[in-house]
Order: sequence, then C-alpha cells, then structure tokens
Amino acid sequence: MPRKVSFGRREVLKTTGAALAAGTVAGCLGGGGGGGSDDRVPMDITEWPPEDYSNSLNLWNWYDSWAEWAMEEFGNEYDVEVSNSGYSSPNQWYSQLQAGNTEIDNIAATTNWVERSIENDFLHELPVDIMPAWENVTENIKQASSYQQDGSTYAVPESLVLYPLTYNTDHFDSAPESWGVLWDESLEGEIMMWDNATVSCQIAAMYTGQDPIEPSDYDEIQEVLTQQKPLLRTYWGDYEQGMQLFINEDVVAGPLTMGRTYTARFSEGAPVHYTAPEEGAMFTSDLFVIPKGAPNPITSLLFTNWASEKPNAAQLFETMGYKPGVDIQSELSEEDREFTTWPDEWNLVFSETLSDEVRSRYDEIWTAVKAA
Repeated sequence: MPRKVSFGRREVLKTTGAALAAGTVAGCLGGGGGGGSDDRVPMDITEWPPEDYSNSLNLWNWYDSWAEWAMEEFGNEYDVEVSNSGYSSPNQWYSQLQAGNTEIDNIAATTNWVERSIENDFLHELPVDIMPAWENVTENIKQASSYQQDGSTYAVPESLVLYPLTYNTDHFDSAPESWGVLWDESLEGEIMMWDNATVSCQIAAMYTGQDPIEPSDYDEIQEVLTQQKPLLRTYWGDYEQGMQLFINEDVVAGPLTMGRTYTARFSEGAPVHYTAPEEGAMFTSDLFVIPKGAPNPITSLLFTNWASEKPNAAQLFETMGYKPGVDIQSELSEEDREFTTWPDEWNLVFSETLSDEVRSRYDEIWTAVKAA
C-alpha cells in the first residue's frame, strides 16, 4: 500500500540561535564582486557563508507572486541583480537542461522532474550539512521525496503541494469524510473534477480502495469515472477556473489545490475549506534545485538557503497559500496556523513517480472517459 506520511502539530523542529546568526552574517557580505559566471560548484563550499559570490541570479520559479517579492528582498539584502522566468510546464526548463544549460541558476521544480534530472546527471549536489537553514526543514518533509540518493542531496524542499477535497463550508456542516461525495447523485451539477488524467484517476483509485500509485483494477477506475461524468458541472483545466467555480458558488465540492483554496477563502471571501478524505489524499513537493551549467551556482546556493529561512518561507505561504518545507508555525497568525496544519490522522499519500505503464493506462482511461 502507499506510504502514509503525517504532518501535524508535533512536527515542529526548533532552530538553533547559531543557525539564525549565521544567516544574519551572510546578509552582511555584499555581492562579492563581478557579475560573470562562477567556475565553482556548490560542493566546493565547505564553510558558511560563502566568502564570494557573483552579483547575478537567474531564477525559474512558477510561484510568480512570491518570486517577485523574493527578487527584490534577496537582491537588496545581498546586492544581487535577480531575474525570474515563470513557467507553466516543466518541459520548458527540462529541455534547456537536456540541451546543456548555460542560463538557469535556480529552479523551483516538481518531484518527478527532479528525479528525472538526477537520473540524467543534470543537477548539482548540495552541501546541506553546512547550510544553516537546512535545520529549518522538518524531518518529515526531508523524508517525503526521493531527492536524496546514495547519500547525496540534490534539492531543498520549497513547498508541499496537497491535492485535497475542497468544499463549500456553507453547504456542509462538517468536512466530507469520503471522496464518495463526488459521486453523490443529490449533488448533480454542483460538483466538479480536475481535467487531469493522473489526479482524477488517482482519486478514483482511492475511492475504490486501490493503491493510486500501483492500481489493481483499471476497469473499475474507468467505470466509476464514467458513472460520475453526468453528475459533474464541469471538468476544470485552468487553476483560476477551478478557483472561480468555488468563488462564484457554482460548485460545492471538488478537487482543488491547497493554494487556490487559500486564495479563494482569504483573498476572495469564498466559504471554502479543504480536507483529506478517509481514503487518502495525494501530495507532492516542489524543490529548489541548482542545475549544472548554472552561471551563478554559488549565488544560487545562497538564495536556496535564504529561501528556507523562516520569515522568507512564511512569505511563500502568505503569498501563495502552499505549505512551505520549513516549519513556519511561529510566523503565522492563529487563523493561518489553523489553515496550514494537516492533522496527524489524515491519510496523506506521497505522489511517487508513476511507472510508464500506470501513466499510460491513466491517460487511456481519461481519454475514454472524456469521450464517453
């Protein structure tokens, strides 16, 4: 069965004063001179902070609002000129790594693409043992991905991305306990699904009691998704579209990311919350990586550590609504602490990279369901 991971209040990890002090000292150093490329690699750094770093940094980070804030804050603190290229699909940066990267310094990358990049030797190993902010990343989160291989670490967790069941709190007296709410005939026209083969097939797998990573009955998954189709108001494909359906109260239940649920609730005033049904909910992680060929790898390493400092990680949550890889409970309001806490009893299943066979079968099922 898939691995269950717990992320409740007991995950809090204390940060030493020495680590915070080291981060403060680093901020006092300047750009280290020179805007050209750096021939060193991250593992050449044996003491923190780095004595010298270039004054340019090229990010590829799809958390656009947070990246815009980070560009200014990090740039001012370290006297670095920062640029960011937002992207909509990992293929956009991965193809550049395949071609031999000479431009990208730092990527906010999803787990499965990080795994591919490690397998193809596209990423620098990181000296996390000397990075002060590594202590801020909680132990559970450190263990919730495969970015550490053969004793080496190739990424630092940026955020956790949960795929929960979002629901209208005015319609439901309490959180729905089962994904079965999305097959409730009494809610015809008021429920939705994500137009995403993997997400929707994994929800159907959990609903039917199967392992969403290695399902045992593809026919049953296709059958229940076909049965569900006439009950739906729509399939949503764009994150903004999915969020607006809740804001406009066109739907009362459906899959939506934690971040979009946060925005709908706190920025738009929508009566929404999210939950992990008893059958389970999938989650994955986004991670900071430094690709080989990065022209400014040491500045990128400095940024990766800076982004994992508690106030900066808290800003990611406040801006985007996603749970950072860092324990930020002490940085949040009571309302935000309640929203970001995942109860220990939730059955959370890490979204391991699917085999080619499973991915292909899910795509086939989804094509058939959409055509039905």
